[in-house]
Amino acid sequence: MLVTICFIHQLPQVLVLADSYRQQSPAANSETPPIVIGLADDPANLPAGFQSPYPLLPVSTLFEADYLQKLSAQYTPVEFAAACKPRFIQAVFTQYPTAQTVLYADPNGLFLHSVQPILDRLLDQTVLLTPHMLYPPGDTGPGKSAWPDEKYLQNIGLYSADFLAFARSSETDRLLSWWQDRVEERAYIDFCQGLCTDQLWLMHVPVFFDKVTIVHNPGWHVALWNLPRRQLRQSGTDWQLTDTGEPVLFANMKGLFNPDEGFFPHQTRLKLADRPDVQALLNTYRQRVSDTGLSALRSVSPAYGHQPIPAVLRGWRRAATGALTAVNRWVDNLDLPALPR
Repeated sequence: MLVTICFIHQLPQVLVLADSYRQQSPAANSETPPIVIGLADDPANLPAGFQSPYPLLPVSTLFEADYLQKLSAQYTPVEFAAACKPRFIQAVFTQYPTAQTVLYADPNGLFLHSVQPILDRLLDQTVLLTPHMLYPPGDTGPGKSAWPDEKYLQNIGLYSADFLAFARSSETDRLLSWWQDRVEERAYIDFCQGLCTDQLWLMHVPVFFDKVTIVHNPGWHVALWNLPRRQLRQSGTDWQLTDTGEPVLFANMKGLFNPDEGFFPHQTRLKLADRPDVQALLNTYRQRVSDTGLSALRSVSPAYGHQPIPAVLRGWRRAATGALTAVNRWVDNLDLPALPR
């Protein structure tokens, strides 16, 4: 079973994700339903006549109204969705007691190969985690400007919360209860306070819980942040890693479909102009999103998450902001003589 969490404006991408999972899931025909869409939004804002082919689980069914409004008031939409994630996953396990596994994927996901290898890994494991990077970048350090580097991952987390896989067990219940307790009130993006949505907390999971697998297969979770080390080729409708021929199980389009989305808007490692393989995959994805015919939904503003999302600055605006920040830092540290009384 798959669960995702989205706002109304992300539904076109979510339907592409859900369809790709249904096509690649050997259990899709036996599960009822195979996919649940966690709606971190108000269903009253859906356009008249909209019918989802997959069940919608509104966030309002998970929280008391007053607490829901409290969370909404303190978070941006991105933080709000992250704060709700453990509860959504817990709710799916509760509402669908026959589901022995629950996969979570962000709305930007796309399954490209059978998910059976994922299900097989869960036969004797509690949770599967995918690292952002499997290898040291090799071009970081003093005097080198390629970004992101390992240090930045210490701000956002070693493991991506955009994909998680859980097996039903008492240990999973304990993990989700711990995660929900830590995340709900502390899902801010505040690097100075050691916080980064629901994701940074995952760094504790391999230590605190049993039967946690860190997946080192480069065919899992191909994304903007690891594509500099992963070359792709298309074979019919399948995608493979060029060097090994292994299948690409699933990809994450965050930061590719919308360059301002995610934690890497200023990355300098992947240049699309130099990667026709990535361009081809992205074009295929864009066409699938367009084919949903739901582009009008992308203009619907989230009902929850009332704090503004910081703007992504580019070009001269980013340079000017950096210069002003440097001046402010210099003034703050300037050793001024004490004025005589």
